[in-house]
Amino acid sequence: MTETFRQRLVDVVGQPVLSVSIDLQDFAVFKTLYLDRRATIDDAKLVEYYLSYRWLDLKSDDTYIDIAAQDCPFAFFVQSHFGCEVYRQDLYYMTKGIHGTDIGGNASRIPLKTGSVSKMSLHNSLEHFEGRSDIRFFREAQRLLRPGGKLLVVPLFIRDEYSTVNDAGWVDEDGVKHLWGVGARFARWYDPAQFKTRIIDNSNKLDLHLYHVDNAAEVDPSCYPYFALFEKRAG
Repeated sequence: MTETFRQRLVDVVGQPVLSVSIDLQDFAVFKTLYLDRRATIDDAKLVEYYLSYRWLDLKSDDTYIDIAAQDCPFAFFVQSHFGCEVYRQDLYYMTKGIHGTDIGGNASRIPLKTGSVSKMSLHNSLEHFEGRSDIRFFREAQRLLRPGGKLLVVPLFIRDEYSTVNDAGWVDEDGVKHLWGVGARFARWYDPAQFKTRIIDNSNKLDLHLYHVDNAAEVDPSCYPYFALFEKRAG
């Protein structure tokens, strides 16, 4: 991250960007605790769950939702490790409605009571919210979160220029194009101004904390170093 961009981000969003580092030994311990057998899981992905594990301050009396979770087992790890109530939400991977710990449907219309959730996270998923669905989600998150509740966005894809693509994905070694997940055809990069307009200006009940992981490349060269933590204000 250049100092010019960092200052631009501070000037536009009105918040400092705090530098943090991953404790690599602690991350190694986490990888022995959280076992994810999905084929595409590498350290760049695991560190997203590690940041939720460490930064959400999870406790036994929490109600946690993994938003746009696909088929990720992280919520079950949270349930077994911390003893709290958990849900997984996804638009494409789950049947509409609440089915045990799974919630199918749009993240902007989650069928839970106002103030019933204390912790939420989005792991590499906010950038796939199409159209105004990112804006609508943050309005819904404010409704769901109880005072003091926390929402983690990791990573936060933000850079100098705003852009969107409608054919997002990756190409394998045989030249075959793949989506990042079912329905994940869209991707968005925020710039500071669009992040303020779309997210901050629609999150007036949330306090924002922006972070840059200074040693992200030591974890994995493909790690994107920004993440954001939102906290619901009292009252």
